[in-house]
Amino acid sequence: MLFFFVFSSQAQTYNHTSVWSRLLISKQVGKWIFTGDVAYRRQNDFHQSKFNFLLKPLLDAQRLSVGYRSKDWLFSFAASRWHAYQILGKEADFERPQTIEWRFTPGIEYFKKINKGTLQWRTQYEYRSFVDRTAGRLRQRFQYRQPISETNSLVFLEEFLFGSPPNSTKKYEQNQLGVTFNHNFTKHLESELGYRYIFRRRRTSNEIDNENALVVGLMYRL
Repeated sequence: MLFFFVFSSQAQTYNHTSVWSRLLISKQVGKWIFTGDVAYRRQNDFHQSKFNFLLKPLLDAQRLSVGYRSKDWLFSFAASRWHAYQILGKEADFERPQTIEWRFTPGIEYFKKINKGTLQWRTQYEYRSFVDRTAGRLRQRFQYRQPISETNSLVFLEEFLFGSPPNSTKKYEQNQLGVTFNHNFTKHLESELGYRYIFRRRRTSNEIDNENALVVGLMYRL
């Protein structure tokens, strides 16, 4: 945490607002969990407003995953397609092309009950395939869910991302810090509404994107 704040103060920085939305459907069969989700994100255009996060597209994605759950552990594998636009921080960003990326993501998660809450530690490796290159990335996420009533809970998240082989940039690429308010309408249907701060280091230069995102989501468990 201290590292990325210090680094940000020494680099060229761009500030953004965005909205992150997702729809997730999952089904558990015994200890197996099957999940499909879609994500859609939009961003501001700094020519017009720093705060209108609906002006420009940022990303759309689709993902399928399968996991095996024991009492304290979840082993998973996901395949996903990401169609991304450049985040807009300077004039040259409007000229950068859109990208199509395929990700293949094995992961492991550990769950620990702490009083009424649940701590989740997730480690994932992403193999990323673009049209003209491949890359790897390691993700570490710490998440804590604290119930505040029978149907409501708060979820706190800290996640950091590093470049890794193949073709590693050897950089501390991102940090994501967030909180959401989650509401269970039924035992099957859950919503989320919250905020996420994303520190993003650009791949080929000493530039930082500071993104402030509104997070909205809907999760349906069959």
